[in-house]
Formats: sequence, C-alpha cells, structure tokens
Amino acid sequence: MEDLYHFTITGGISASTYILVFIVGIVSAVLACYLPVLAMFAGYVQKGAAGDKRKALVIAINFILGMIVTSLLIGLIIALLGQQFLPFVEKYHLLTWVPPVFDLLAGLQLLGVITFAMPAFQKPMSRPDLPPSNMAAFKLGIPYGLVISPCAIPIFFALISYIALQGSPLHGALLMTTYTLGKGVILALVAVFSISILSKLSKWSGPVKKVAGYLSIAIGIVFLVIGFLKL
Repeated sequence: MEDLYHFTITGGISASTYILVFIVGIVSAVLACYLPVLAMFAGYVQKGAAGDKRKALVIAINFILGMIVTSLLIGLIIALLGQQFLPFVEKYHLLTWVPPVFDLLAGLQLLGVITFAMPAFQKPMSRPDLPPSNMAAFKLGIPYGLVISPCAIPIFFALISYIALQGSPLHGALLMTTYTLGKGVILALVAVFSISILSKLSKWSGPVKKVAGYLSIAIGIVFLVIGFLKL
C-alpha cells in the first residue's frame, strides 16, 4: 500500500487508472465479509421484483445511483482536503499500519472472534407492507454508499489517499464514482440472479468465511512486519 502511495507522487491519472479503480470496486464487492450485504441486498430486491429480472435490475440501478451520489461527494471532499490529509498520513505512517490492522480485524470478524454491526436493509417507506419502489431503492442506496466492509477498508484507504494526493475535485468525484460502479456490477448481477445466488451464498458462506478469515489475518501480519521493517 505504501509503495503504491509513493508511486502516485510522480504519476498522474490516466484511463488505466480508472480501469484499475473499476476492477478494485468489483473486488471490494466479492470479498468474503461483503457477503452479508449481498445476501441482504438480494432479499431486498426480491421483495420488489417478485421474480421479475427486469424489475430487479431497475431496483438495483436505482440503488446504485444512490450509492454514486454519496461516493461522488466523498471524492469531492477528500480531494478538497488533500493538502491537510496527506501530511497527516505521512507523519503517522498511516499507510504502514492502518490497512494491515483492518485486515486483522476483518479476519477476526470472519472467524467469529469479534463482531462488527452490519446495517440492516430497511424499507424507507411509510407503508412497510408495500414492496420497495425505485425511489425507495435510490434513497436506501445513499447511506449504503458509506458502507465499507472490513475486508475492503485497506483498499478504500489506499484509494482515498490517492485521491487526496492528486487534489483534483473532478477526478476525485469520478474515481469514487468509478469505484462504486465496480461494486455496482456485482450488485446488479446479484439482483438479476438473486434466487440462485442466495442459495449459493448460504451453501458456501461458512467455509469461504473461514478461509478468508485466516488469509486476511496472515496478510495483515505480513504487511505489518514488512511495513515496520521499512520504518
């Protein structure tokens, strides 16, 4: 993470940067500790789509648009605060120890040692008996633009550090939007194939979480050791 951060000092933003961020967004949405969010999202979409894949996709698109609104604002704010944010990162070597610590915490969560509260999908409607509408999905997507799974925090931290370094509000907004679109691809697939995905998630979630938990802890320890050896 720290090597990537220092590399961007002399680098600029190109088309390949956006492609990489888009792929990173996809990766963030398929990490093991994001599975609870995918499962809840699939259940939420099915309430509104009632088995109709086209309706499911429309609900997902509206939800993703809500997430994009939040991501765009985050990108703008981080870019505008870049001059204040970067010296703080350098002074306390945040890229050395913060991402690995979150890797460790994510691993412990996946193994059930500790628990992070995950927000539940609630229908933001006055009539709880009604299925989720497109506007309700959009409104729900806005706060969910802030939901970052513990596994993806190192990735997210590296991304906002990069945005702060570049200091461009336009690119900051576009990069965060691209990141969210990457996650949106997975959400759209989950929405369209939610019934089969839900069954697969329930079947494999246990073993996947355990393997991912041990792997996350191992990665966190390795990066902590490497990072502090460089100090």
